[in-house]
Amino acid sequence: AGAASPMAAMAVPRARAERRRALVVGGGLAGLAAARDLRRRLRVTVVDAKEYFEFTPGIMRAYAKPSHWDSLVFMYHQALEHNWHVKFVWGEVLEIDAERKQAKVKSMFAQLEDMVPFDFCVIAGGCNFNPLSSTGASPWFPSIHESEIAHSQLDERFLEGRRRRILAEHLHLRQLDMQKASVLIVGAGYTSVEWACELCHFFPHLQITVCDFLPRCLGPLPEAAAQYCENYMARMGIRTSYGLKFDRQSREFWEKVGLPDGAAKIYILSGVKNSNYFMPRETLSDRGPGGGGWIMVNVQLQVVERHSGRPWGDGCVFAVGDCAIGSVGESPNWVLAPMPKTAYPAEQQAVHACRNVRVLDRAFAALAAPPALKPSWYPWGAGTYAISLGVQDGCVVVGASGERGSGSVAARGLIATVQKEIIESTKIAQCRGDSTLAHFIWWMIHYWPVNLWGHGPLLSI
Repeated sequence: AGAASPMAAMAVPRARAERRRALVVGGGLAGLAAARDLRRRLRVTVVDAKEYFEFTPGIMRAYAKPSHWDSLVFMYHQALEHNWHVKFVWGEVLEIDAERKQAKVKSMFAQLEDMVPFDFCVIAGGCNFNPLSSTGASPWFPSIHESEIAHSQLDERFLEGRRRRILAEHLHLRQLDMQKASVLIVGAGYTSVEWACELCHFFPHLQITVCDFLPRCLGPLPEAAAQYCENYMARMGIRTSYGLKFDRQSREFWEKVGLPDGAAKIYILSGVKNSNYFMPRETLSDRGPGGGGWIMVNVQLQVVERHSGRPWGDGCVFAVGDCAIGSVGESPNWVLAPMPKTAYPAEQQAVHACRNVRVLDRAFAALAAPPALKPSWYPWGAGTYAISLGVQDGCVVVGASGERGSGSVAARGLIATVQKEIIESTKIAQCRGDSTLAHFIWWMIHYWPVNLWGHGPLLSI
């Protein structure tokens, strides 16, 4: 039935039937990294529930300055099919069957689901950013799943729907600014600090408070970075309150954060929530951030069964980036240390997984038993954080390992701001596929075979 569906026919062009098929679930940074890597050897199909790419690390500036959003987005069809020459399916993956090697996809404008076959699958579905919501819905990522859209007035699967969502939030913030209203930001990680500083710069009359149950901002990042950001927020009049657990219904909580009358607007930036509803329960963790539900992987990044640790199916399905649990083993004797849910390690994991896909594909082509797959590792860039403090200040942290206080501050002030803008512009250009220079820069970063930092081998060829 799957081979006869229109979607299956579209995903498997007859002229290229000699090459095996790779399905990439999710068109974020990790998904696009996988598609770029595999496109020369395999017939790649990328499935995403929205019609456009959005650079999530830059989205906070877009809410404060909507004109910035245009530089963060592009249409998948143009970039993937015309620039990268891979197939794009605009639809939502509802189920993955590793035994039959097919995915059930509800494509846009179709009444029925289609079955998309694959020989290899790389899951890069990302995550949501509101652990206090049942769906994880938040402003920081579009609401694109059927269950979320049912409760929304705007359909953010469409570019125009997302634009209107951002404009609506911006206009609401302008109204709050004119009222000199109070805004509470729950969480004091680097994204919370960035959002507080963006609000302070573009809406100077807002009364902004940041709270967290930890004793300081930036969590495990180095003390020097935390102090730099804390000093900046103090100068800008942003109030901070630490050692408090958020409790919307507690009058004592509101008294302690200095907002006895509550806040006109609350932003939750205190963690992440999985979005792996399309995966079977035996492949999902029963613990982890947001209560678990993350895809279990081995050190080769193959999806595994939770209890047995055996590769799911025949080992042809991989998971990378924010959708995966991000660690293998137990503390303190990690086989693969917990990975932060940030852009660089997600892309690097995609590179590592695709290397193993190519190993399996070569073995299938030669009708031989596959050689041992290569393990992934904690990459050096996983400890790099570029933190914006408004438009003219910031700091860059390098060498963070997840342990409290690890890493060091590599840049501050305007230099850090310029560095972040260069990262953003070149990364988006690389993802669009229309800049040779950007492609070369990021290819060198992700594929350079000599590892002088991080936990990987000296040579990774």
